Amino acid sequence: MAEPRTNRLKGSGYELFVLLVSVLSAINAVIVWLTPPSVARDVALTIDVMLTPVFLFDFVYRLRTAPSRTGYLVRDHGWADAIAIVPMLRIFRLFRIRSVVRQAREVGERGLVRDLVATRASATFFLTIFLVIAVVEFAGMAVYYAEFGAAGASIVSAGDAIWWGLVTITTVGYGDMVPVTVAGRVVGVFLLFTGIALFSVLTGFIANFFLAPRNRAKRERLEPGTVAAELDELRSLLADQEDRAALIRAKLDDLERAVTVAALPPAG
Repeated sequence: MAEPRTNRLKGSGYELFVLLVSVLSAINAVIVWLTPPSVARDVALTIDVMLTPVFLFDFVYRLRTAPSRTGYLVRDHGWADAIAIVPMLRIFRLFRIRSVVRQAREVGERGLVRDLVATRASATFFLTIFLVIAVVEFAGMAVYYAEFGAAGASIVSAGDAIWWGLVTITTVGYGDMVPVTVAGRVVGVFLLFTGIALFSVLTGFIANFFLAPRNRAKRERLEPGTVAAELDELRSLLADQEDRAALIRAKLDDLERAVTVAALPPAG
């Protein structure tokens, strides 16, 4: 008896992440294969190499959890997933994109929405990770293009551009590489504010991951509807608000430091 296709979905949040990363990698493959040597090509190739562990994990995960490994490799295009682990062959991820879209249609819009709502925490986490990857790539392309050939530029390679993007989006701001052109600094400002938003979500997710089990266990020990339970719920809400306020203050401090570093004149 044939295996139902809807059972092969690994969770809406994870499948959405795989779909988006696969689309991005397929676009990068097109850029690498069909465009002449350029700033965009260098950054796209570097990001595609960095995504290799993601696709390796996806292949191993699907292979190990498949009810039939032969069925996954043959019928569900596992062979294409294996080939697409190689950076220059990511165009084969189109098979996975087609498979995920087809299976999502079989689940139906209501089923997908219901699953996303039920797993909204993990779905938000996966989506945020993808946005970090995409923003770093396209901001890296933009700043590399803006800084390329500029006098006194410290961002002189695709690796420099991606490193600068990662340092900036995390609001760390080492200051070892800074844009010297107006266009490059505009990209930096965009990346700073984007980083504050994205990493606030990640920090909140991590905090919730560690705090939620403790709070849930505490609530389970109290009888629902009692005054003690209501007091405990209010204390939990107050603690959450204090944690968020502390997070906002920390992010504001990080932004002030990053803006200060970005405003420094270039060395030399």
